[in-house]
Amino acid sequence: MSLKKIVDVLQLLTIGATVWTVALLLTAQPPLTGDPVQDVGARIFAARCSGCHGGAGQGLTGPSLAGLMTDRFPDPDDQAAVVANGRKGMPAFGTRLTPEELAAVVEFTRSRLGT
Repeated sequence: MSLKKIVDVLQLLTIGATVWTVALLLTAQPPLTGDPVQDVGARIFAARCSGCHGGAGQGLTGPSLAGLMTDRFPDPDDQAAVVANGRKGMPAFGTRLTPEELAAVVEFTRSRLGT
């Protein structure tokens, strides 16, 4: 392998490590509220959603969720159906989350991100 190719690979690895570090910083655990449903929803969002939607719902590769959930989904059941079944590039979480976890993450996005 030529020196130029080695340098190119090292540069790509450095960029990848930087992106990974920024993503980890953006997806830090949210503060707990003392409300069990909100806290479960916050933890699930941080672990499974924030990588695409951002730690504050600001949007990264997935769309922004901040301030829009009740406008996009006046009925929380419609939002839960999207989380459960996926849509466009979003994966389905219906088999990965219990019904209670699904409801908690929907409640979290509507009350803590959707304001």
